[in-house]
Amino acid sequence: MHTKSKIWRLSALAAAMVTAYQAPALAQEEDKKDDQKDVEVIQIRGFAASQQENLNVKRFSSQVVDAITAEDIGKFPDKNVGDALQRIPGVAVERRFGEADGVSIRGLDPSLSMTYLNNQAIATAQWFEGYRPTRGFRSDMLASELVAGLEVYKSPQADLNAGSIGGTVNIKTRRPLDLDPNIFRGSIEYQYSENAERWDPALSGLYSWKSEDETWGVLATVSHQERFTTYDGMENYYGAGISNKLVDDTSGATNATWGAGHAVFQQQRERSAFNLTAQYRPTDALDITANYLHFSLAANNVNSNYLVVPGRAGTIRNVTDTQEFGAGTGALKHDIYLSDITGDPGNDYWFGPDTFFRNTEPTAETFDVEIDYQHDNFDAHFQLGQTEASGDIKVFGFFGKINTSNMDQAGLTGDEQLTLDLTGNKLGVTFDGFDPTDPNSYPLEFREDNAHITDSNKQRYAQADFEIPVDMGPVIAIKTGLKYHTLTQERHLYNFTSNIPDSILENTPTIGDLSFVDTECGLFEGQRKDTTLTCLPLFDLNGVKDFSLEYAGFTKQRESLNDFYEITEDRIAAYAMAKFDGENYRGNFGLRYVDYQLDSIANQYNAGDDVWIENVKTENDYTEVLPSLNLAYNINEDLIVRFAAAKVIALPNYEDLKNTFSFNDTTFTGSAGNPFLNPWSAKQFDLGIEWYFDEASLASITYFRKDIDDFLFGFSAEESVPGYEQKFIINRTRNGGSAELDGIEAQFQTELGYGFGMVANYTWTDASVTNEEGVSGLNLPGNSEKMWNVTGYWENETYSARIMANHRGGFFNGFRIGTASLTEDFTSVDVALSAEVNEYLTLNLQGLNLTGELYRTQNSQENWGGIFQLINDGGTRWFVNASVKF
Repeated sequence: MHTKSKIWRLSALAAAMVTAYQAPALAQEEDKKDDQKDVEVIQIRGFAASQQENLNVKRFSSQVVDAITAEDIGKFPDKNVGDALQRIPGVAVERRFGEADGVSIRGLDPSLSMTYLNNQAIATAQWFEGYRPTRGFRSDMLASELVAGLEVYKSPQADLNAGSIGGTVNIKTRRPLDLDPNIFRGSIEYQYSENAERWDPALSGLYSWKSEDETWGVLATVSHQERFTTYDGMENYYGAGISNKLVDDTSGATNATWGAGHAVFQQQRERSAFNLTAQYRPTDALDITANYLHFSLAANNVNSNYLVVPGRAGTIRNVTDTQEFGAGTGALKHDIYLSDITGDPGNDYWFGPDTFFRNTEPTAETFDVEIDYQHDNFDAHFQLGQTEASGDIKVFGFFGKINTSNMDQAGLTGDEQLTLDLTGNKLGVTFDGFDPTDPNSYPLEFREDNAHITDSNKQRYAQADFEIPVDMGPVIAIKTGLKYHTLTQERHLYNFTSNIPDSILENTPTIGDLSFVDTECGLFEGQRKDTTLTCLPLFDLNGVKDFSLEYAGFTKQRESLNDFYEITEDRIAAYAMAKFDGENYRGNFGLRYVDYQLDSIANQYNAGDDVWIENVKTENDYTEVLPSLNLAYNINEDLIVRFAAAKVIALPNYEDLKNTFSFNDTTFTGSAGNPFLNPWSAKQFDLGIEWYFDEASLASITYFRKDIDDFLFGFSAEESVPGYEQKFIINRTRNGGSAELDGIEAQFQTELGYGFGMVANYTWTDASVTNEEGVSGLNLPGNSEKMWNVTGYWENETYSARIMANHRGGFFNGFRIGTASLTEDFTSVDVALSAEVNEYLTLNLQGLNLTGELYRTQNSQENWGGIFQLINDGGTRWFVNASVKF
């Protein structure tokens, strides 16, 4: 890549900007920082005060921004970053595993919004192999104890990083010179999980010191959390054709579920984080801050899914209940006989557990140096650093599927029958001649090809910013800067066979012969019906972990050439922004120039010749010019009208950019990644009015619109392949569609008197997607039409209480096993109580999801009537905390 010449040209451009504006700056020292002159300084203490500070950030900003501020040092209002962000208007989270992870802003997929730490990127790695690596930061990786505050920018400006269409989240950490000397904060916490019926500990601490002359200081924070969680889930992937499988059928059924199962997920996780900040301020003009953050997540989990799989059954009998769906007549209740399931491919699954143990250890660390210098004629800011993350996932499989080829292992005769029952939109299975609660009923098979996935993400950055006061009418300052950012994402997948001794293989014909399997009852209480299997054999998590890791052997035996990729990106950005301020208005306008270069390396496969071509590199580059405007107009002291307009981009996910290519020169078909993708791009604007009718009160409404171009779709098209005259039909992700997103955000916040107050917001969105063929009205992934939050609170000098309700409407979440999937409405009710025993000790009690709301997804409403796809019971969690401060 020819980055040096471009860096030189952009450096010259930035220098020219500084020189051009420096002369008028010499005459305008007194106007310096004029745009910040009205910002109030609030000593944060308690929930009401933190809400007032949040309003302060919003009120005096030139942008459309919302904020969350810690109530006190080390005391944040929620358990992780995602849980806190969901309280902000237009922000939603995903809760598939019980704790907030992916963050969606204004109805867009989490990958289209970026999260930064002190305005810089955070590398992240995955803990679950089912997740695709994305550019978004996984909010469940970072404990809230390390956070001083959060900012969500919904309108960009030229000096902010490009890369977000939904919005930009900035996580702020503390600095020692901003705090009193020798501050110590510590807490010990126990969490009770209703599903797991157990308590788990968490610890956190913060210490800050600074010299007597307040020229340098050091701050350290540490947190450690242990958590055991479990949930019961029902799964149902509808849509398999069964017309050729029916015997003596008069029902007219054309389809049945591909597979349905009773799933139990267990996870033991340990999340640790350490932050060290050193700050040196020898004069009022110079400030140097170095920040190091390390966090890790060790997660062991086991998932057992007791499946009935009509999609892998050769014969289906006795259909007794059907339903007319858009795509055909669906069988809801039918029989499968074990004697019909031979064990041949496509006819090998009568009933039994698919069990997977996962050992995952993602880690990440960030090191950053920031320098601020104030001169009489300009302000300068320099920042450089690096962030790295690595993921390591090992997956071990234990199968208990039953067919006639292995039934002798479990003493079965072939006369056994089952009835699958999906009536009532719940799952049930009944048996004739078979005991599903007996572990010895299931033949044991160890998975031959287990997976070991490694991924790494390394990023480096350096930037320089200069702000110069000027006298150019309403323009009071010019800000310009340059940034270089490089990134490498690499992923490998290996297959391995566990090194299990023959003595164990010969003496474990069933899963009941494993010492760590036992039957558990009382399952699926939140989802059950009369025929639900509430007693099933389960794998003990610690036992399966010890067994799997002891006999893992060498886990990088066979690399999957099709799954390797390496992506390197170099990005250079330069910007110029003007700040303006008048009698009743303020704001900024500017341009950000982004130069992007990509190297994508992967292996490619010719299926016709059965030949792999390894480490094939493809290059791509493009440039973008991104204008932005932010305007705030004060109708009077308490009433503000805001307008913002901008062009924004978001880069494709790494897996969409990989250079994989597999083709068959007999059928002239193939599939591929696409290094030549353009970024998502959008034109957006906001128009809103805010009424600050009291010091701690706000009523506001904002209309926003996003017109998204270069929408990414996966579809097939004709392409030329070097060396062949005939064109191939290649399926890959391409730029080809568009989307329109309109929305309204309403917000209300006030203190009611006598210590009572409330915070509420409501977001409505309307979105439509048009594909590459011009078909409109398609669903926008991740978009919920309605979202709302309500928090009521009371506090005095000693006690505090609040109750919080959060609602996210249903949304399209993609495709699973060939059918569209819709996540249903989810409403959670949380509560938080605290008592300040004395000036040193505070006791806290917090409860999450008090109503035990179920996480539910549906199969396609159009094709399969919205019959359930997933029903997960994450349960209620309670936290008891004691915090000390000195």
